[in-house]
Amino acid sequence: MIEKYITSAGYFELPSFAVAIFTILLAVFLSSIVAFTYRVTYQGESFPNNFFQAIVLSSIVAAMVMMAVGDNLAVGFGVLGAVSIIRFRTLIRNPRNIIFIFASLSIGIATGVFGYAVSISGTLIFCTVVFLLHFSSYGREADEKFEVVFSVNEDTSRHHFEELMRQMRLRAILERIRSNEGSTRYTYVVGLKLSADRDAFFKEVEKIDGLSNIRFEHRDTNELL
Repeated sequence: MIEKYITSAGYFELPSFAVAIFTILLAVFLSSIVAFTYRVTYQGESFPNNFFQAIVLSSIVAAMVMMAVGDNLAVGFGVLGAVSIIRFRTLIRNPRNIIFIFASLSIGIATGVFGYAVSISGTLIFCTVVFLLHFSSYGREADEKFEVVFSVNEDTSRHHFEELMRQMRLRAILERIRSNEGSTRYTYVVGLKLSADRDAFFKEVEKIDGLSNIRFEHRDTNELL
């Protein structure tokens, strides 16, 4: 049964040069729209330029592979074997970033099989939904987590810290308590907006009387790289 598809008919007819150029340029144009949508809706301190380039370039690769393979089963197995040799070690922790890469690959696949209507309509709907989510309540700026660790001899100093958090309208969660030689060491997890002035926050904490051995440590929020 399988031999029938492998041995019969030979290779399919490859697209002409003009069609191939148009297909790849369309993939670049549509993936660029997705990449700029990612740029506009990105929330973070440093924008990952390499990831922006990956969104654009991945559609080109996907389109070329789909046009080269076509409906030939033997070529498909060959491409699958070649790709399996490459080891992708880049860790993308944010699910949203994975979706953008997959969207670009989908554009390349759709254009590579000459489904232009699918690729164009899919890109427009995808980008529209991204903007709607960005400006909705689900797209508000995420908090950046910090561990605030300090030692106190009197419990009133800790209450002063909690009062400061309430005055600054910050959420502080007590995560750990350790007692050591007459003093108690507390660990709080505090959420700060990305646009917040960290230095001003740190200075306010350091002004509290009774706090010693103060340490601020950024907590990984599982963002991209």
